[in-house]
Amino acid sequence: MGRLFVFFIIFQTASQLQTVAESLELIEQGVVVVDVRTVEEFSTGALPNAINVPVTDLSFPFDIGKLDKEKPVLIYCKAGGRSARAALVMKALGFSTIYELDGGYLSWQANKQN
Repeated sequence: MGRLFVFFIIFQTASQLQTVAESLELIEQGVVVVDVRTVEEFSTGALPNAINVPVTDLSFPFDIGKLDKEKPVLIYCKAGGRSARAALVMKALGFSTIYELDGGYLSWQANKQN
């Protein structure tokens, strides 16, 4: 029970969920934008200025670790599951500020259509 509780606490504090509007503000402020979807998914569309670092690649910890850990980072995937996993890895690697697009790219696309 204790280990599960600790995991839950870490999971809850790994990133700060952002709405589409909040994410757009962060992008306009120059935050580093990381798409953790696959290369194929990324090629179908992405957020402005996004770089692609697929969380499913075995090299993800090494690749993401090349980024400046002191700069704020906005991460996203398709719907939120993979970006939550990426946030845990990034937190463990020492990233100081991790934002996560709530609802992922699907949320971004739905908001663009409104």
